[in-house]
Amino acid sequence: MNLNRDSQQGSMLISVLFIMVVLALLMAAMVTVSNQSSQQLVYEVQALKARLAAESVLEQQIYAQLDDIKADEVYSSNNKFENHGCDAYIQALEKSASQVKIIATGECATHQLTVIRNIEVEVLSNEN
Repeated sequence: MNLNRDSQQGSMLISVLFIMVVLALLMAAMVTVSNQSSQQLVYEVQALKARLAAESVLEQQIYAQLDDIKADEVYSSNNKFENHGCDAYIQALEKSASQVKIIATGECATHQLTVIRNIEVEVLSNEN
């Protein structure tokens, strides 16, 4: 009986070490998934903020066009408007006889991530 006991003395230690390694790998995988999920959430928030910033200046520019205000006096491509850490500006303003094409840009940046959203619309005039 003593011989059988000597042959099994290290098996429990190896089993415990194996289980600890497997659990450590599972924890590392969970941390990685959690970090990726957090980064995706930050990206989505920044993208939404950039889109809303672009929509904000776009709506103001459309109002200026529909209200017969000279649009070049309201916004030019050099004017940037900051809103909660995001910049928004009119990137392009192309005029023709019956329409105005407006491209608004919203840009949100952190120290690791910059998100840019462009929104393009055409405003048609009813001048006869």
